[in-house]
Amino acid sequence: MACFGVGPRRLPGGVLLAILLGSLAGCPEPASEEARGAQREREASPLCGQDEAREYACDDLLPLSSSRPAPEPYDNCPGAIDIRPGAYKPIGRIAPFDKAFTEYTRKRVQPGHSCCYSWCAKIEIADPSRAAPRQCRTADVIYENFCLREPETGTSQPASGAFDRCPVAVKPPEISAFSAPASALLDVAQTTKRRADIKLPECCYSWCSKAPAKTVLKAQPKTK
Repeated sequence: MACFGVGPRRLPGGVLLAILLGSLAGCPEPASEEARGAQREREASPLCGQDEAREYACDDLLPLSSSRPAPEPYDNCPGAIDIRPGAYKPIGRIAPFDKAFTEYTRKRVQPGHSCCYSWCAKIEIADPSRAAPRQCRTADVIYENFCLREPETGTSQPASGAFDRCPVAVKPPEISAFSAPASALLDVAQTTKRRADIKLPECCYSWCSKAPAKTVLKAQPKTK
């Protein structure tokens, strides 16, 4: 049985839209409860709300002391920092220490001195019927993609199946790409690969951008 990232949905004006995000050889596995549990295991960080993504900043610090430390054994880390520039508009101004993401980062980046912080940011939900094309079949286009953390409490415009916490379409932030469209669809293949690579529940979106005149482009990957 084929699995798709999006099922039929009714859009404003009563128009029924069925969007095919691409098919895979097998049904994708949903994000594990262990991965989602790690998200919830935070010091002083409540869950992000609907249509909000968690964003992160990490600093590599030497084992020095802090005047306002995080809990042991991370007491060399400041307990909070000012929010850094991210993909979307942040909610609040202070990013508290994120124990779960600090542990995750220290295991992946040696020698393991990273101190990580997180905050919630409002996702720009987009109209899937206006999504940019993803079939990069001509020589004057650039294939682009953008990934965000799966909203912890879901979205007002969900995809279906294993990706039901991912918005079906978002407006990628301008800083994320050569040219950010008004709407980009969830990419099932990219999302599945990303989750397998980093072991975290993310949602990925892809589109094709038209290159300026006289731009020399490399061969574009095939898309589904």
